[in-house]
Formats: sequence, structure tokens, C-alpha cells
Amino acid sequence: MRELLGKIGRFCENHVEKLVLVIVCLVCAWLFFTRVIFSPNSVEYDGKTFSPGQIDSYVEGKAEDLRAPLQSTAPGQTMTYIPKVSGPIDPNNPVVADVFVGRPKPRSFLEVLDSPLAFMASETVVVQDSAKRDADKPRYSLPRIGSVTDVDVSYFRAAAYVPLDEVTPEITYDQVESEPNDIDLVTVEAKFDVAELYRQFQAHFAGTEVEKAAWRDPCLAEPTFAAVQLQRQRQREDGTWGDWTEVPRTRVEANRKLLSVVERIDDLPPGGVAMRKMQFDSKPITMALLQPDGYQIASMEEDWLPPTYYAKFKDLQRKVEAEERRQEREEQRERMDTSTGRRRDTARGGTTRDRSAGGGRRRNVAGGGDQSIYGGAGGGRDMRSRGRRRGGAGMDPMAPGGGMTPSRGRTRRSPGDPAYDMPGGYGGYPMDGTMGQPELTVDEAYFEFAQARMNYMTDLSKEKDPIMFWAMDDTAEPGGTYRYRIRIGAFNPVAGTDMVAERDADKKDQVILWSEFSDVTEPVAIPKRLYFFAKDVREASNTATVEVARYALGYWRTEDFLVKPGEVIGEEKEPEPEEDTSRRGAAARMPGGRITGPGGAGLYGGGAAGPYGAAGGPYGAAGGQYGMPGGAYGMTNPADETTPEIIDYRTHNVVVDLVPVSDWGPDLKPRVYHDMLYTADGVTIEHMPVSTKNWPKNLLSAYQEILASKRKEPEPFRDFQQGSRGRGGGMMMNPYGGDMPYDMGGGAYGPGR
Repeated sequence: MRELLGKIGRFCENHVEKLVLVIVCLVCAWLFFTRVIFSPNSVEYDGKTFSPGQIDSYVEGKAEDLRAPLQSTAPGQTMTYIPKVSGPIDPNNPVVADVFVGRPKPRSFLEVLDSPLAFMASETVVVQDSAKRDADKPRYSLPRIGSVTDVDVSYFRAAAYVPLDEVTPEITYDQVESEPNDIDLVTVEAKFDVAELYRQFQAHFAGTEVEKAAWRDPCLAEPTFAAVQLQRQRQREDGTWGDWTEVPRTRVEANRKLLSVVERIDDLPPGGVAMRKMQFDSKPITMALLQPDGYQIASMEEDWLPPTYYAKFKDLQRKVEAEERRQEREEQRERMDTSTGRRRDTARGGTTRDRSAGGGRRRNVAGGGDQSIYGGAGGGRDMRSRGRRRGGAGMDPMAPGGGMTPSRGRTRRSPGDPAYDMPGGYGGYPMDGTMGQPELTVDEAYFEFAQARMNYMTDLSKEKDPIMFWAMDDTAEPGGTYRYRIRIGAFNPVAGTDMVAERDADKKDQVILWSEFSDVTEPVAIPKRLYFFAKDVREASNTATVEVARYALGYWRTEDFLVKPGEVIGEEKEPEPEEDTSRRGAAARMPGGRITGPGGAGLYGGGAAGPYGAAGGPYGAAGGQYGMPGGAYGMTNPADETTPEIIDYRTHNVVVDLVPVSDWGPDLKPRVYHDMLYTADGVTIEHMPVSTKNWPKNLLSAYQEILASKRKEPEPFRDFQQGSRGRGGGMMMNPYGGDMPYDMGGGAYGPGR
């Protein structure tokens, strides 16, 4: 028995798939006959039970039985069927006997449905001819907006105050919480002939281009700017360019949603074009649209300006730094001469002792003048930064010319000169009618920008010269290369009103009338924020020394890592504290000491007593702003503020191998070196020669730029300036008190142009 069961089991095991197939076929056959052929479903109709196949036959037979009586009443006679809905109404029908009292009886119920009040049309209604009505409607041809000229582009990188939350009209940039962080900002500027735009609108809506004099409407002839659109292309790895994409407004704009581009009438919010024009027809919105404010820059050595003025700013900054280096060399030579017993007077550079005038008073030549309106030999604080800012006259409302002295710099006059020693020689300028040569500063770039910028007194309808406008891109990614184009648009005042002439019928629903796009800018390469450099190899341990450079909070930071094959390059590290032994740090620890421009000889700090307070500034004791000791901001070491708590040196690259290489160099000489192989994704393997002499030119250039940047001394961050239109806008705190900002010629409340 056991053997029989075993044979059955082995048979089933060997033919299990066939058995399963047989079972499935049997189940399918059973379902087919029981559920399809002999369906259990039934329908009850007319007191009988029918299957799905029988119900149709029964209904068809019933229809034939009903059709015979309708077609004949007697043998040989036929009867036509009259529907009750479309047939005539029987006046004796009790259902409708009381319905049509006092009105003509309709011929059928359908007539009632078509026009239930037709019986009331007892006289003819005169309808105006639509063609005649359209002929009386005003028709306007649309003006041509023109072209955008003189396009320029600039790029800069710095630490700025980046908002942590969304900036809105209710919570503006100066109210939202922000923190210093790095930004890459591209600015594209162009010029536009606004006088021609006004002429075009006047001619097409209230002038000679209007077909009939009765159609002329001065209300439509006032153009309102609607949008500034910036577009960019990104360069692909193969060198080709991608599609044009629109660049959004910056994160710090309070009205970024309002200023976004809406081109079709159907996409407008409630109120249509008229409401949108009312929102845009205000001076603050026009200024924010055409000349938007940028980020508040925290880095002391950088500042934002439009491309034209930024180029001048950088050129002047280089000259100022070159002049500072020259003066430092002179000071060193002077100290060497003093140490050897020789004395050499100088009219420039540092602090000298005035022996010729007697009294032995020490005078800060860098600040010019004996005292200024804001206290201190350094004069007013320069609210706009340049690299290493010196003290200077800054803003002096008492000075001749009314507001801002053209220079903060020192004069060419030597200490002891009567004109130089005269009190009140603000800004290094003498009061005896003679004019000394001012110090080289970057104020000229700021001053020209303040004069060119729109303010609340600017009347665009009276502008004869093309106006400057710009847009910014704060979304460019490090390592990418972009090129840009820009255009400007004005509202179409007759959009959606069917008052557009036939020639412009395709624009009848177009909200914005665009100018032509500008020329395409030169490519803008955004540098990376992270580099690593293979410097040397230890063959005994098969280890490479890799220096990782990370840009963080406005400065390049570097760290060396010993990496073996299979290890990741870089890691997060806490920066090591550095002792500040520089002259700048020592000065910061002294009462009234100068860290940078804002220190001792600044707007609120240091120096001799000013007319508003004791030594050190108008608001408190010697030292810094509002009486805080230790420089303008009460800090003892600028590096403490600008150094992040953690520096991310992670490169996410793994060293694969260190391979010896023997080849020929660019000078056709044999060379032997190591090549570091590394990968980021585990698939693509890249390589980097070890040692600076073997690096390619682009890598060596990046390394040299990083080293040059690291030599700069750390500078403290600027304070966030409340209520100003950017650092270049010229708007400063009112020295006379009150809430109204004081303007340095060209700011929000400055003189109109």
C-alpha cells in the first residue's frame, strides 16, 4: 500500500502542471455552462420571469401587438398617430381648460415651450443694427514700445542678509528674520527711451493716430509700466545653450507676486486691466519694478551696484587698495628712518606729529579735519562700503554745497598748514577758499549712481534721456554658465475691451505691450563654492594630501586632508580659533579704535568730540556706535562674526587610486608624477594631477585666486540698515531727527532730475 501511495505521489509530482491544467479547464467549462449558457439571472416583467435572452423577444412581440390597433380601426382603414406634445391641443381637455384663460391658445405644447410670452409681442421692436453700433465704437491702433539698448551684465559674490521666511508686503525685508549667508547675484541693466514711449501712447490714444477726433482719450494716453522680464540660457556640458527661461524676481522683493508677469486677460485677478493699472500706477511700485533694491550686503569689502557703476566701483577699489599698499610701504620706510635717527615728515599716511604748528598735537591725517559734525577726526561714517574703508567727511549737512562732501579723503596739504589746521575743515577740505586734492575713494561711483537713480521726485513724462532699469538673478547655481536678455513692457489700456483696430486684432487680449528683447549678454560664469586640490603624495603610506577650499560667509576657508584610496575627500570641521594680533584687531580693542571704516572715525564713533556729544560720537562715551566700547560695533575680533560654527568641507568624492604617471610636459620635457583618480557617483572616474606644477591652467588659476583672497584680513559684518533703498541709494539717517530719511542727493527724497 505504501508503495502504491508512493507511486501515486511521484506521478502527481511529475505531472503536477498537467493536473493543474486539467482542473482549470474543468472549472472554466463548468462556469461557461452554468453562468453563461444557463444563466441564473432572470428578469420579472408583466408578471412573468424571463432570462436575458428571452426578455427582448417578449418586448418585441408586445410592440407588434400594439402597432396593429394604431394603424387600423377597421379592415381596410388606417389611423395616423398624433403625438400629444407636438400635436394640436384639445380645448376640451380638462387638464388645460383653465390654463390659457385670457390669452390665445397655442397650436401645441411645443409652441408654449418655445416662447411662453409670445402672445405679448403685439407690436414690432426696433433693434439697432449691430454693424452701425460697432462703427460707433472707438478703435485704437496699439503703440510700438521700441527697443532696449545698452545692455550690460555684472556678477558678484558676497555674504548678505538672506531672509529666512517669505518676504511679503505685510512683512517686508527689513522686518522678516534674516541671517548672513552667501549669495551669487547677477545683475542685468539696460536703457529704455521713455520719452519715445510717451510720444507713442499720446499719438495712438489721443493724437494723430486715432481715426476720429471724438475717440481721443487722454486717460488712455498715459503709459504705465507693467513688467520687466529677464530671461536666461544655461550652457550645457557640450557647449550648446539650453532654452530661454524666465528668471523670477528676487527673494527680498516684497511685491514679487504683484510684479510677476501676467500676459493674458483671462489670467488677471478680479478687476481686470483697470485695477492692475491702478496698482502699478504709483511711484514706489514703479521704482521697485524698474530699479529694484538688492540684498543688504553684509560683507564689508563688497557692495551691490548696477553693472555700469559696479565696474567703476571695482576699478576705484583696486586703485584705493594699491594706494593703501603704497602708503604702507612709505610708513615702513618712515619707521626705518626713525629707527636710524633720521626724521622725514610726510603729508600722507597714518598718524604724524605736527611739530611745525607747535603744541605737539596728534592729528589723524586719514580722517582729514579736526572734527566733524558727527564727532571724531574721521568725520561722518560712510554708510556705503568700499574695501577697507577709511574715515572721512562722509555726510556733512553743514558743509558748503548742502549735504555730502565729495570726498572723505585726506588732502595733499601737510600738517602745519594753516588751512589744514583750521577747525571745521570737513572732509579734508580747507576753509580758506583754497581746495586741496582729495583722497582717492570709491565715493565717486556711489555719487554717480545716486544721481542716476530714480527717486520720489522723478517725473518719467519729462525724462529726455533714456532711463536705466535693471533686474537681478539670485538663483544662478555655482559652477553654471549663463547668458541673459531683458525686455520691458507697458500695460495695454484697451486689452479685453474689443476696441483694438483690425491691424492689432491679435493683441486684443494681450495685457502687456512688450519691447523687443535686448541683445544677448556675454556669458557669465558662476564660480564654484567648493574646490579641492591634490597637493602631494606620500608613497610609503599611499596617501594623498588634498586641500579643500570652501567659500563661506564671504571668505574662502581651506583645510588639508590626508586621504587614502577608498576614503571620502573632506568632512565637516569646526574652525580653529585664531588669535587676532593684527593692527586692525588691536585698534578695535582700544576705545574709539577703528576696525574698518565704521570704527572710531565713523558716523557714531571715536575721535574728537562732535557737536552732539562727548568724544566718541553723539550718543555716548568714547568707543563705538551708541557708546558701545570696542569700535563701531563693540567687537574685539572681526573674525568671530564672519567665521561659521561649522565649515562643510565635504566634497562627496571618493579617492579611487593614486597612479604613477610618466609623460611629457607642455615644455616637451619628461615628467613623472602621480594622478589622483576619484569618483562622485561610482560610475564616472575623473582624475587630477598631483602637485601645483602639474595642474591644468584653470585649476591653478582658481587656486591662486583662493590664496589671494585668503590674504585679506577679516572684516566685521555691516549692520542691517533699516528703511534705506539699498546702500548705493544715498538714503541715510536724518541728522536733524525725526522720521524723514535724510538723502544724499539722489535718494528717495533727494532732488528730482
